[in-house]
Parts: sequence; C-alpha cells; structure tokens
Amino acid sequence: MTRDHLFQARLRAWNALPLHDRAIFASVRIEGLDYDEAARRHGCTAQDVEQVIVRVLIALMEAEDDAPP
Repeated sequence: MTRDHLFQARLRAWNALPLHDRAIFASVRIEGLDYDEAARRHGCTAQDVEQVIVRVLIALMEAEDDAPP
C-alpha cells in the first residue's frame, strides 16, 4: 500500500466519524488537553472522552486494513 492510499483511507475514515468525536480527539491528540479538560470543554465525562479516543483510533487502524494494496 502506498502512503497516498493509506492517507486517503484514513482521511475517509476520519471524515466518516461524527463531528463530536473528531472534536474530542483533536482536543486531546492535537491540542494536548487531558481527558478531564476535554470532558469539561465538550460537556461529557472523562470516561466518554476515553471511549471516543479508543473509537477513533480503532476506526483509523481499520481504515488501513480496508485500503487497497
């Protein structure tokens, strides 16, 4: 699989995620908020944030499996 194919597969997976999940993921992984800070920002619990992070990471990893060789 080429880097471009992998990037495109992950981009499709990212765009298919709910906007709320993408916002939470970006708060933690890009902005560097901890789970409690992200939870306060997005009106949920730290456990919800953890579940979103796991869900997004799984979706992005599965995109690699679904990408053409």
